[in-house]
Amino acid sequence: MTYPNNKTPTNEPTVWVIDDDQALRMILEDTLTDSGFQVQTFGNAQSAWRLLQDSGQDSQAKSDNSASLPSVIVTDIRMPMMNGLDFSSKIKQAFAQIPVIIMTAHADVQSAVDSYQSGAFDYLPKPFELDDAIAMVKKACLQSQSNQTQKRSKSENYNDSLIRDAQQPPAQKVEVAPEKATTNPSGIIGQSIAMQKVFRAIGRLSHMPMTVLITGESGTGKELIASALHEHSPRKSKPFIALNMAAIPHDLIEAELFGHEKGAFTGATTTRQGRFEQAHGGTLFLDEIGDMPLPTQTRLLRVLANGEFYRVGGLKPIKVDVRIIAATHQNLETLVQQGKFREDLFYRLNVIRLALPSLRERREDIPLLIDFFMQNIAKSMHTSTKTITPSAMHILQSYPWQGNVRQLENTCRWLSVMTTGQTIQPSDLPPEILQAFESQDSTPVTTREPKIHKTHKTHNYQPDTQFETPASEHPSSLPAASNSPSPSASSNLSAHSSELPTPLPATTVIPILPASQTGATADWITPLQVWAQQALAEGQYDILQTAYPMFEKCLLEVALAHTAQHKGQAADLLGWGRNTVTRKYQQLIEGRPVKLS
Repeated sequence: MTYPNNKTPTNEPTVWVIDDDQALRMILEDTLTDSGFQVQTFGNAQSAWRLLQDSGQDSQAKSDNSASLPSVIVTDIRMPMMNGLDFSSKIKQAFAQIPVIIMTAHADVQSAVDSYQSGAFDYLPKPFELDDAIAMVKKACLQSQSNQTQKRSKSENYNDSLIRDAQQPPAQKVEVAPEKATTNPSGIIGQSIAMQKVFRAIGRLSHMPMTVLITGESGTGKELIASALHEHSPRKSKPFIALNMAAIPHDLIEAELFGHEKGAFTGATTTRQGRFEQAHGGTLFLDEIGDMPLPTQTRLLRVLANGEFYRVGGLKPIKVDVRIIAATHQNLETLVQQGKFREDLFYRLNVIRLALPSLRERREDIPLLIDFFMQNIAKSMHTSTKTITPSAMHILQSYPWQGNVRQLENTCRWLSVMTTGQTIQPSDLPPEILQAFESQDSTPVTTREPKIHKTHKTHNYQPDTQFETPASEHPSSLPAASNSPSPSASSNLSAHSSELPTPLPATTVIPILPASQTGATADWITPLQVWAQQALAEGQYDILQTAYPMFEKCLLEVALAHTAQHKGQAADLLGWGRNTVTRKYQQLIEGRPVKLS
């Protein structure tokens, strides 16, 4: 086995990183190396699998199953030749002691469930914080050490079939079509961090028969999550029965849940099965469990305890096998304190609690949800899908959405019917949304410039605020490019120095001016045009490749200065991901070369 950077074997854990994105491999390699790991990177899973086969054979020959095998493998899902899920399945069969962490930029319920079903140790949706990735790798290393300890205690019974399985031909190339919002089989839309946590929870819980309590505001999609838990579980071929406790009269709830015998009460002319019997072998979803009457709570407690109940008016106990998923928008702990909900039932239901975020907590998902709803509504109405201008989208993202996703869907229906034309402008939005937005900003909607919604907290500098910038963070010149402009072109560009941002001196106090004072001084296009014309007149080529790194470095330095060197906040301001900012900082400011694996 070859070690990265010509290093010799040490006691440091070895991590393999597999991704067809060269930039991400470089970032993870640097980060994990700085954290004390030996790192080896691969551009595809098939190369890693071949080396793993050779390493496995070497380890067996040396009677040391951990001598040359990685401690942890971090792999992407969508790659050429062999995808990450197939790779993870092979690892589970042949090298089960190696934890696999699966990364994906196409994070949804299905990919989370597939990852855990393939035997993955954990699931890491992109984009992710590097600190989170390091913590996950460290946790996987502890698991790997535990696995190795157990395996060494059973080394005399090492199964030769593992190596025979490892010698099977590699899998054929698997093409995975990119998923769109309208092709999501579960119907759950979201790429925010809050929703990624929900997807991971569904992936872990789908194959466990535990009772789940889903909490969240009305309209957040609790029934959709319950249905996804059922559809990705071994019970998916059995019934999924949903029942809303708030929608049934209290005197009929017991008969609805447990059924009744003939003659049990007036109008009971026949024997009727209840929802528990109908859901036998499957899942029973009890929505708004906080509205269940106390007498019914007592009977439900017995079912949860031993799986038995009596029909109303019945004398014979009925045994059922049902998974219970409950949901509520109320605070059950408060109801327990008020004596409106049984404490023992609360603890029976609160085995696994899954809290859903409100739409206000995942505003970055609003454009995806709107696109999903507008396409579905247009399809049902047999019309073309309407588009939304950026300024109108900004207003929709700023709205508080007390009714959450359900309210957003109804608004999309309103816009599809009431908007004239194919483009939705701010003036086309419902009056209550415009009024709420204008109450936040006194500027009229028709004249206001669109603003980009920030999902992460940033420094709120006032117009007259000043701050100091350390000299070390601002080199006096931009990095030289391969096709540097000629002296004449550079001097022509410098001739407009009064119109361009100048390099920052050793210690600079940068005033943040009000918008009204930045008009004329912000004309950087004119000197850029003069420079470009001069460079082209001199016969230069690829001038964009010359200017682009300087342009990126300038904006990156200003954004970092504006946020007091906070890379996460600078990423929000620039519209980049955190990993992109880290990579650009290393390349443009620190001058590190791009590493090839």
